[in-house]
Amino acid sequence: MDRPISPEELEDLRRLDFDLAAVDEEESYAPSIDTQHTQHTSATGSSSSRIADFFGPEVFQVVLHNPTTAHQLKKFAHSRLCGENLEFLEKVDQYHQSLNQAIKTVFEIHRNFISVDAPNQVNLPNDVTLQINRNLKHVLAKVMPNMESVFLTAQHDIQRLVASDIYPRFVRYQMTSSVTRALATNKNKYAGLGDCFVLTDPNKGDNPIVYASDGFVKVTGYERNEIIPRNCRFLQTRKTDRESVTRIKKSLENPAECVELLLNERKHGEPFWNLLYTAPLYDSAGKLAFFLGGQINVSTTIHNTSDILRILSHGSDDEKTEQRSAPAPPKPARSSLWSSLRRSKQTNGRIPGMESDLLDDLNNMSFKQQKDAFYTAYSKYIIVNAETLLISFFSAGIVELLYPARATNQHSQIPGQEVFKFLSQHSSGNLSRDYKSRVRAAVKAGQAITLDLSLCTRRMMGFETFMTHWTPLKNDQHVTGFVVLTLGSLQDARRD
Repeated sequence: MDRPISPEELEDLRRLDFDLAAVDEEESYAPSIDTQHTQHTSATGSSSSRIADFFGPEVFQVVLHNPTTAHQLKKFAHSRLCGENLEFLEKVDQYHQSLNQAIKTVFEIHRNFISVDAPNQVNLPNDVTLQINRNLKHVLAKVMPNMESVFLTAQHDIQRLVASDIYPRFVRYQMTSSVTRALATNKNKYAGLGDCFVLTDPNKGDNPIVYASDGFVKVTGYERNEIIPRNCRFLQTRKTDRESVTRIKKSLENPAECVELLLNERKHGEPFWNLLYTAPLYDSAGKLAFFLGGQINVSTTIHNTSDILRILSHGSDDEKTEQRSAPAPPKPARSSLWSSLRRSKQTNGRIPGMESDLLDDLNNMSFKQQKDAFYTAYSKYIIVNAETLLISFFSAGIVELLYPARATNQHSQIPGQEVFKFLSQHSSGNLSRDYKSRVRAAVKAGQAITLDLSLCTRRMMGFETFMTHWTPLKNDQHVTGFVVLTLGSLQDARRD
């Protein structure tokens, strides 16, 4: 320095040093965002603390800042045209990291070169040294806190939006994707997968359950006479997310397919995460006949935050699929199925068992859009009359997926067809005697059965192997009235 420092200047420097040291060098300038204000109820308390909470604020923050899950969440948000929200939060995080690095650098400069006890003190005039320290004090006391709070309100608002809307949809999508894969490979992975169904009757007061599978009885812990004729809401708890319940209610009031992840409770108070699928079923006159409900206890493999991160880290081959457009069906093998559906829609106004508007939209959808629209574990189903084995209802996902293996001159609608005959139209030949006899025996005994079957699909324009799950639905007298046939594709299972 140009002259010896005076006692007054030294005291000023030491006072400034003290003020600087009072600021924690490792303090983070990333504001702590409280997500407790979101509508999702944390699964805590004496009864439900035993299971991991998908929607708790702590888990949400981990997912948001874990590189793998954050990447999948951002990719999902982009596919839903709201990726800018995640990009904004990502940039704000980078901004706060830059502030942290800046304050760390300030401390290093001061400690090593400017302070009274700096080991490598630079040769600066005393008045310059004092001014630098005064400036540092001002920066740390005034400037940095202001810079820290620049995006604070916006960050709160965007995180609130992501936590209450985008993130729950992402969780449902990832959980459904995992269940869809398991449906084709290991249906025992989740309790009730492929065999936990109910039919409810919207034409009766409070839309009661009128048919339930043995799997539903087993998963819920209730006896059949305790299930029929109650409304499905009896499984809800005080901690069940009310927003999810509201969405289910709307899908019932304005009949539509719905997928929700709900916190439910078994008979003896054991909580479980229930992946619920509901869909309206229409009779041949276009009248709403039933609602199909498919339930899966996903808590069997979700025990802690690590399990949640594992599920939410699953990727997809959407990018590859988007680049590989589905080939157009060959003209010579024009499907009579589509023709019959078009005529049916003109005469009846609504396709039995499904939303006619949704089916009509399929012609204008790309392959990826079709796949996203029906990407649920139970979106490909046929409901069969147990006594006659004639098809009563079917899903739009069946029509979107299957393609007739050979041309036929018959133009009958899907409802009313014998189920084995329908499946034969999409297989390489007639179904084997063994396949049909095993299904008939299982239905007669009121037992679920799973068998593999090769079917021709539109997306492959060739044959795929499916696990076909046949699940009897029984009334309060334990008599089988319907059978739900669901398809689990190995092609879906190979995703990721």
